[in-house]
Amino acid sequence: MAKMAWYDTAQLAVLEKAKDDLDWFTAVVLSSIQLERHGYLMIKEHLESLEVDFRKDILEKLSLSQIALFLLAIRKIDSNEYGTIMEINSERNKFMHRREAKRYARGAKARKKYDPLIEEAIRILKEKFNVMRLYVSKS
Repeated sequence: MAKMAWYDTAQLAVLEKAKDDLDWFTAVVLSSIQLERHGYLMIKEHLESLEVDFRKDILEKLSLSQIALFLLAIRKIDSNEYGTIMEINSERNKFMHRREAKRYARGAKARKKYDPLIEEAIRILKEKFNVMRLYVSKS
């Protein structure tokens, strides 16, 4: 797994606190950021393990939806996890772009919608992306 610093577990704690505090904006946006970051690291590590040449600058420009599709293609996530990541991406866009036609949920509806979604994002980060692992150095 790619080498990560203390930042990773600190951000996971912030994400879990946002979920517990029902701060759905922070929980949704931070989960999308963390999924994108760790998905990128997983893809980069996979390409490096194959010892293939790739352009890091292109890899760094991938969006969360592209990263999720790549992870599904290389079987690092399954179709249910892909669906979760895509839903988080969609909800993040609703929070960030606030279009009238596509509003984010509020109140009890938000808790019913976002609580299981964020819980699944946390599970993916921990179990699939190994965010809980700490490393001494960072590459």
